[in-house]
Amino acid sequence: MAESKRARSVEGEDLAGKTADQSADSDPFLVRALSRGLAILCLFDVDHSQWTIDEMAEQTGLLRMTAYRMVRTLESTRFLVRDPATNRYHLGPATLAMTYVSDDYSELVGAARPFLESLAEETGESVTLAVEVDGVPVCADIVNTARPYKRRTAPGRIIGDIASVHGKLFAAFKPPEERERILAQPHPQLTPYTVTDPQAVAEELDEIVQEHLALDIEGLYVGICAVGAPVRDQAGAVAAAISVVMPAGRFGPSERVFCAEAVKTAATSLSAYLGWNPRNAPVPATSSRRSQDATSTIESRAR
Repeated sequence: MAESKRARSVEGEDLAGKTADQSADSDPFLVRALSRGLAILCLFDVDHSQWTIDEMAEQTGLLRMTAYRMVRTLESTRFLVRDPATNRYHLGPATLAMTYVSDDYSELVGAARPFLESLAEETGESVTLAVEVDGVPVCADIVNTARPYKRRTAPGRIIGDIASVHGKLFAAFKPPEERERILAQPHPQLTPYTVTDPQAVAEELDEIVQEHLALDIEGLYVGICAVGAPVRDQAGAVAAAISVVMPAGRFGPSERVFCAEAVKTAATSLSAYLGWNPRNAPVPATSSRRSQDATSTIESRAR
């Protein structure tokens, strides 16, 4: 349990606490107290539904008294509720109002579930379904592997930036103007392997458009790799992204080629189920950089 909490702490620092503090420092109009309170709310997900004040302080890096005041404020507005028997807090009824006005992806998740389970069984690895919400990839569903693996996300969580296969896939198939805007934005160096150079990222996005395949080799989290493919709706728009996620030690050249073909097949099958006809797909317009075969590209990027 302690090890799981430690791993969760690293993730929280990457995607919640660190982002909140950096944003508050860089933008004088942001309210630091609010960003810290939101960082506390961001701790709650399907895998971590209850926290004590001490645990919340540890995970966010806040002083205990600061965390206590934040939690008491959230409790007074019914965003958090305390269990008097355990002194642990869970999300309160005030959070329900927000869920009713957010987009509902339950139909897509239900349709995708059999394809995810089949892919997980075929590869023996964890499989993630992500959707794009207001410009960021969000985990919609996960099928866990029975093999040793400590996953770093959960349904409802943002899967950070274009360092992830999902972020790359959503960015790659956007109109040129929107893609240029994404490339012009600063992107955090999440690991020593994160690609942040705009030209290098642009070339990778071009490859993704040609191959309908994205790779993450420890760019989002050290020790974790993934390969993903886009899912299209009836109109041909990218509606979601599927990825196979695994420890770096199980992502050798042969494994990544096998998983790449498996995830592309699964994504194509799900797309067809949703009504997409690949024969009606337009030829992608990319830069003049020569497109490579998907398999050779994957093998050439083996470290």
